[in-house]
Amino acid sequence: MSSHEPVDHPDDPNAADQARPPRTRVLKGAYAAFNQEFSAIPCTLRDISATGAHVVFEGGWFVPDRFMLHVDIDGYKIECERVWQRGSECGVRFIGEKLVTGKARQQVLTPEPYADESIAVSNARSRPIFGDPAAPRPVQRHRPGGFGRRTR
Repeated sequence: MSSHEPVDHPDDPNAADQARPPRTRVLKGAYAAFNQEFSAIPCTLRDISATGAHVVFEGGWFVPDRFMLHVDIDGYKIECERVWQRGSECGVRFIGEKLVTGKARQQVLTPEPYADESIAVSNARSRPIFGDPAAPRPVQRHRPGGFGRRTR
């Protein structure tokens, strides 16, 4: 299939007549493998459904008509066919079965330190105030001249 024949393009007026499976908005890193999976292009999944996905490719890569989409965070790969392309974005249709490549990784968000304001306020009081004459001064060591430094 060539890139001049959009099949399921979002701007296609006939696409409204066809029932589409629900899409889920995602932001997942992936890569498109081609050339018998010896070559790969990094990409990002923007939305996904049971039958296809919206993929954004990094840089100005040429996107092949058929490739294997690897989604490491979910631990699978699936064969895809490009159905439309606009710049670095394209829509793909899944033409194969999901193949498990490994264990899906768990995405974990860790809270920032001092998320509780009472801890941050108590620690802020124990730090010296900028410009406080009673605060201890850092020890200044003489550094020998070197690359990029002016020597006297």
